[in-house]
Amino acid sequence: MRLGWKVNTPGLLQEVLRNPGTSILAQPMLIFADLLAQVADRAIELDDPQLNILMMRLALYDQADPTKRSFKEIRAAFDAQEKRIPKVLPAHSSASHYS
Repeated sequence: MRLGWKVNTPGLLQEVLRNPGTSILAQPMLIFADLLAQVADRAIELDDPQLNILMMRLALYDQADPTKRSFKEIRAAFDAQEKRIPKVLPAHSSASHYS
């Protein structure tokens, strides 16, 4: 399984707000964080494995939070979701279908 790029979104938002001169961003960032939490809650309800992987790559699910889980645990969570993705057979592109 290829993890791809990950972003610790909650950590990123906190880091931005800790820097001097960003106090003007506090309210928009809190609103954004709340909206992301609502998106994560809805994604949990939908339980789509591809969406779950994206949410984990953003560290919006606890099982992919690098401050709460080891790399091994995060890898296992990604692998479990990837196994749930249905394998699609390649489409045949033969001209004989259209003659």
